[in-house]
Amino acid sequence: MYSIKQVSEQLDIPAVTIRAWENRYNVVTPTRTEGGHRLYNEKDVQTLKWIKTQVHEKNMKISDAVRLLKEEAPSPVALSPEGNKYEELKEKLYRALINLDTHEANQIADLTFSLYDYEEVFQQILVKVLYKVGDEWENGSISVAQEHFSSQFIINRCTQFMRILPVNPALPKVMAFCPEGEHHQIGLMIFSLFLKKKGNEVIYLGPNTPLEGLTDLIKMKNISVVAISMTNPAPVKKVERWIQSCLETNPALKFIVGGSCIQKCSKLDSKSVSYSLGFDWDEWYDSFMHGKKA
Repeated sequence: MYSIKQVSEQLDIPAVTIRAWENRYNVVTPTRTEGGHRLYNEKDVQTLKWIKTQVHEKNMKISDAVRLLKEEAPSPVALSPEGNKYEELKEKLYRALINLDTHEANQIADLTFSLYDYEEVFQQILVKVLYKVGDEWENGSISVAQEHFSSQFIINRCTQFMRILPVNPALPKVMAFCPEGEHHQIGLMIFSLFLKKKGNEVIYLGPNTPLEGLTDLIKMKNISVVAISMTNPAPVKKVERWIQSCLETNPALKFIVGGSCIQKCSKLDSKSVSYSLGFDWDEWYDSFMHGKKA
């Protein structure tokens, strides 16, 4: 996904022109962030590029170019009118990914973002496709290469949003990581996107992050909240000791710990530590981040 500034620079089209084409001719319909900023997908960018070519290189009137676009431009992915609104998209994306078809996968992903809010796309489509890929890899139905390709595709889509969502500097700053030995980062990325949409700055360290040196980083970057995700129970005790050590030197810190192994692991008895066990994230955010009563 791209901001209007990025699209303007990429295509050499003034932002005011892009907005005019959007408002007057409905050339594209970008999604919006919570703060109202436009977000354009790859299909939008290609549409704007095509319009520019007709107008600037072929001397066509904008109204004629728009009419021609609507007459000739095919839908990139055809969907049947029946069935669960997510199931067909999930299946099409899964097939494109295991076929290592980048072009088809991008077309399907762009379509999903044009149909639904991006949080809905990540939680209802991309994450579930990734889980299916993992299951199929574990039972030997697909190869390591197919699993890596699929995971990297979805992670790249998450990273695009992490980069462009606006930040409110007045809100608590968050550091997010998976501890050393933990490589499953998609849940952490989705949670980080949730925080980014709320306006929080998230310093995303990603998977397999050593604990050594993090306390210095917390102090240097004025971190208020630390988000940790684990699917592997092996580092849980070490992480708990590290959290306790952090709270001894900085009692104002808050921690949110999540991941599939948390349900069965012991938990620290501290008001400064919250555990994500599948409850409503918005409710958690209001109570834990801002101290509001549910």
